[in-house]
Amino acid sequence: MPLLQIQYIPKVVSLLIILLVMAGCQRYPHSVRQVAQAPADAALVTNYTDSTITLPAGAHYKRGALHTLLYGRHYRNAWYTPVNIRVLDISTAHGGLQPLKMGGSRQTVSLRMQTKDSTEYVLRSIDKEPAGALSPRWQKSYVANIARDATSATLPYAALVLPGMAAAVGIYHTDPELVYIPHDPQLGEYLDEMGGTIVLMERRPDGKQKDNPRMGNAEKVKSTRSMLTERLSDNDTKIDARNYLRARLFDMLIGDWSRHEDNWRWAELEPTDDAYTYRPVPRDRDNVFYKLHDAPIPWLTHILKFKPHFRTYRKRVGNLEKLNYNARHLDALILSELSQQDWIEIADSVKTALADQVIESSFRKMPDTIYSLTAEPIIEKLKVRRDNVKEIAKDYYSILAKDALIVGSDKHERFIVKVLNKNEVQVQVYKTNKDEEVKRLLFERTFNARQTKNIILYGLDGKDHFVLEGDADPEITISIWGGEGEDTYTAESKKKSNRIFINDSTYGNNYKAGDRARVKHNDNLRAKDFTGAGFLLHFYLD
Repeated sequence: MPLLQIQYIPKVVSLLIILLVMAGCQRYPHSVRQVAQAPADAALVTNYTDSTITLPAGAHYKRGALHTLLYGRHYRNAWYTPVNIRVLDISTAHGGLQPLKMGGSRQTVSLRMQTKDSTEYVLRSIDKEPAGALSPRWQKSYVANIARDATSATLPYAALVLPGMAAAVGIYHTDPELVYIPHDPQLGEYLDEMGGTIVLMERRPDGKQKDNPRMGNAEKVKSTRSMLTERLSDNDTKIDARNYLRARLFDMLIGDWSRHEDNWRWAELEPTDDAYTYRPVPRDRDNVFYKLHDAPIPWLTHILKFKPHFRTYRKRVGNLEKLNYNARHLDALILSELSQQDWIEIADSVKTALADQVIESSFRKMPDTIYSLTAEPIIEKLKVRRDNVKEIAKDYYSILAKDALIVGSDKHERFIVKVLNKNEVQVQVYKTNKDEEVKRLLFERTFNARQTKNIILYGLDGKDHFVLEGDADPEITISIWGGEGEDTYTAESKKKSNRIFINDSTYGNNYKAGDRARVKHNDNLRAKDFTGAGFLLHFYLD
């Protein structure tokens, strides 16, 4: 038998085993509500002040011995163990709440509510419905049941432990509270969807937050789409890269593999030097301390590389590219301005901030029974990661440094690309006006061929000027995408290089770089390489 066919035998056998196990998978009804049926006297109760209820977050995750053996223990005991929860009194909480609208992501069911002063809160179901992303037909299948059962790999109360650690690290955060939504008639049209549900209630990270220090008392908190639109359209907008790195290192320490674009909000700070700065607000921490690969079936999905970014939480971080897959586009854009020394300094600061006492006290925010069941091994792993955070930072810096991304805006910029020697390239980006007068420095960093293989510059729209300085032939490949607008390319050296490339159209551009760069004319450039609005296509945006 040919070698190529032999190597697929294990995968085929694995797939057959999965199909066989699926055939025996028990079906069960699923709802994110813990109490679907309203008590007989629910309509008569008008006051839930000081009321509590004892319930498990997900009794249906308690499965038989064979199922648990094949699919994993995960955090099943945390899901089916009852905990004491405060009942939400809608009429008095935060001065009284008014239901606004249903919301939610691909898995979470949520309800937005508003106080009398228009402050919004979001109530997110603690249980999930991952099969909601499937077609109606598949939602009733065994595949849907397997997807639902995998929710038990998440720790239902994990979000409660994060605010204290986030505050210590110096990043903005939400502050979720565990509550039970009763079958309260004040829910109105949302009674059947949300009554009887355990939720995490938190102030919605959006809009005005002037009275909220957890979000920097920001005048506005915006979506990733809004932030990126402003960053790419106007060079008077910048992102606090150092604070973003603090947040990203914290993500890696807690094993959050789901940091896609919609899981961030952005606090708009007061302008300085006519420039607006955005600082990140992480949200939706559903996949921290994940525990999936603890049984044969999950391990088979791991071997088959199904959803490789689903990372079980261990002492060692493991493959950083896979862990950070969902954040790769934001990371490349925002972190390119930071040097390796910046990364080391910030990692050292994060390590110091996450003292043992901070970690241990933060985990006490979980219900006592859940703390006893789950906290000790997680704390142990987190402390090991904390102690190794500088090595984690160095490793991920090396991954991002291979392909350095430098992005301008739809306004005017001057890009100075200086080849210092064959191993070093310095890039400076300046804001200019339409007459090409320099206004201020936007970006400066020196790249070394030992770390960086490619430097990619995007001018986007505007009247940009790319200046090539130095006459050494760089070991780093330099690719320039001029974008829309009338751009100018100049070089002080006539020495030919085979590693400097200019990509732009034939319309209205001035090419004065001689043989220093190879010009690739293209009058049909992709939209995402052309303007700020087009560059948004690089990102996952709702």
